[in-house]
Amino acid sequence: MQLTKSTWRKSLITGTVVALGLAGATAAMAAGNYSGTAYIAGMGGHFAKAVFKIDPKAETPIILDELDKIDIGSGATHPTHDARIDNKDRNTMFWSTYKPDAAANNSYHYGKTDLKTGQVVMDKTFPVPAKVMNTKAGYCASAQTKNFFMPISMNKPGYISVIDKKTMEMKHNIFLEGTEADIKGGVKYTHGINSPDMKEILITLNESNVAPDNKELGDGIGKMHMFVLDAKALEQGKVKVLRKGVADGNAKKTISFRQYYSPDGKYIANATGDILFLIDAKTLKTLASVTMAPLEETHDAIFTPDSKYVMITTRTKAVLPGCKDPSKPADGEWRMDGQLRLFDVAAKKLVGKSTSACLKCHDEQLGTGEDAPHAVLCGLDVNWAKVAKKK
Repeated sequence: MQLTKSTWRKSLITGTVVALGLAGATAAMAAGNYSGTAYIAGMGGHFAKAVFKIDPKAETPIILDELDKIDIGSGATHPTHDARIDNKDRNTMFWSTYKPDAAANNSYHYGKTDLKTGQVVMDKTFPVPAKVMNTKAGYCASAQTKNFFMPISMNKPGYISVIDKKTMEMKHNIFLEGTEADIKGGVKYTHGINSPDMKEILITLNESNVAPDNKELGDGIGKMHMFVLDAKALEQGKVKVLRKGVADGNAKKTISFRQYYSPDGKYIANATGDILFLIDAKTLKTLASVTMAPLEETHDAIFTPDSKYVMITTRTKAVLPGCKDPSKPADGEWRMDGQLRLFDVAAKKLVGKSTSACLKCHDEQLGTGEDAPHAVLCGLDVNWAKVAKKK
């Protein structure tokens, strides 16, 4: 079942409806706090549009004032993990899809949306490349430069697509096998992000226990390989490695998903399911690795404008009434919820309680019966509001 635009819009938690956009949120914020609008990708063919504020000192630091949605298609045609707002035109959001669309010759969709109107202004399709052996997972993370949008595929083998922002023409599909960024082993999922100055593109590859010529993805062995690539070379379809590193996690559990650089360029926050990594952007050394709670899995991590905090997305098992062991809910005893949590960079720890960004509206509109769907989020991008100045 699809949630319609008319049934989705509602005020949450505070009970006070605020205008979508940033003006109302800005006026409400005191210095040291944050507000904005987050666009959170979902598998139902839409983005949740969450007007929020953050008070790091509060018991629940992230509060949603209003939740809306932006459709790009249906769950069958446009399941998405990827939200990428243009670095200059903050009213334009690029996106790509997670699964090939059977009704479009088994092709992936990619396009852009006008955030003022919520309307898709361009939707193109791209067939699965002949080299690809496994399409279980498609586009997830993405990077950008001034003129190019670069969605990154989790197919096996993975690849980086280079797309002209203006025309949305596909310029290159860059595979890493045989390049300086080839780990010469099995890979389970490829991701990446651009640096704030857009001169560099970070690519992460999870080493797996299955050979590269085997179509199966296998299991991760707990090693996240990081390659920082030259962005200008990528624009031309070439791979030039500037530096590389490895972060160690847990076999079968730690799988790199999406990530962001801090606005000051010093750090990388990397969401890897069971661990949130804080990485030194210049050395690619691990500064902190924070283990998530057993029922939480983190999929994206974006810094506040001052680089002091990180807002992360999680897929969290919400335990249902009657669960025999809430610490280990069995199938049918939990529903997946998309949630938001806050990480303190200086303290290197998670702070406060999580905030539901999905399930409340899903439950109100679709019910909570045995057949009620899970709410599965992934990546996000944010239009931050300016902090109100003290008088």
